[in-house]
Amino acid sequence: MAGNLAQAAALSTSVNSFSWKYFGTLRHDENIFYSPYSIAAALSLVANGATGETQREILTALDAENLETLNDGFKNFRSAAAENYFGENILRDANLILVSKNFLGNGVNPAFRNTADKVYGSEIRAADFRNNLAGEKKKITAWVDKITNHFLSNYQSLVNDATVVDLLNVVYFKGSWDSPFEKSATRDRIFTSKSGETASIPMMRQIFTKEIPYAENDRFKGIALPYKNFRAVMYVILPKDETDLNIADDFDENFIAQIDSAGIFNGKVDVILPKFELDIKNNLVEDLRAIGINRAFSNGAEFFNIVRNVQLKIDSATHQAKVKVDETGTEAAAVTEFSLRTTSAVPRPMKRVEFHADRPFIFVIRDVQSGVDLFAGAVNSLK
Repeated sequence: MAGNLAQAAALSTSVNSFSWKYFGTLRHDENIFYSPYSIAAALSLVANGATGETQREILTALDAENLETLNDGFKNFRSAAAENYFGENILRDANLILVSKNFLGNGVNPAFRNTADKVYGSEIRAADFRNNLAGEKKKITAWVDKITNHFLSNYQSLVNDATVVDLLNVVYFKGSWDSPFEKSATRDRIFTSKSGETASIPMMRQIFTKEIPYAENDRFKGIALPYKNFRAVMYVILPKDETDLNIADDFDENFIAQIDSAGIFNGKVDVILPKFELDIKNNLVEDLRAIGINRAFSNGAEFFNIVRNVQLKIDSATHQAKVKVDETGTEAAAVTEFSLRTTSAVPRPMKRVEFHADRPFIFVIRDVQSGVDLFAGAVNSLK
């Protein structure tokens, strides 16, 4: 048990630290949504095929002590998730590795294949990118669609006829609120975007009485909304100053720990939260370069441990994430894809606070047991 707890702590440190590094590379005047878990899982898997400086840059970006610790963390997390998510709570984590049939004669490195299978549960199969590119892209779209229960059905792969290895991670989450919002309480309210523009948006409302954590300091205030059986939780954070529309620029991720340590609020929390959907696709190449992963994209990349006797580099990297939040709960999915090619006591009177997310806010969906951030985002504008 102690070993599992240590692995969970190491993985949450890696994923969550990476999450805010990545957040810092994104445009803060737009809506943001991504899965730090999915990107970190794909990076960890591809790191198993790397050596030297290429692997070191990836491990540094993930704040990982070594590859073995990272692998152990993901293996433990995937095993625990399979046991802990059931019924109204769903968490799927799937990996797919496609190898061009033109390079199958070289063979997939046995050590890489073993790790991809035993640790990451990866499906590995041949693909004919050179002669059937459109067909392979359709298969990838169908695979993502299936894993995400048709929630992310429009994914378009960036593979091309020069792709040698295509590596994908998909994570899918569906959770019902432990305390659902009443639909009858939902009504249109004004949301003020970061630009100062306003729009009338359907907003949910619920007054929680000694049911959720609430914390505030001189800069932020935040709540934690649990999903059923407390398998996961959504943090929502606002600036303390009600005129402040710049939380994406100013947020300090350490505030989340203050919400955890605050515990259940001894009073009423009047929560107003927009119903919203985001579907965002990002090209990862420049974002990953910005946090120190450079060699993997260069002709000096050291991906020697995937396909034997073939030197590879990452040709394209993309991430698409979608989320829907309503009265019943949350549905979210993300896909990360790396395509590689050859180089050239007495009751007191209850206090009452207001938490009205009618302006830009941060939100994070975290697995409770491991502390791993599954998804993160910022809502800067709604229409």
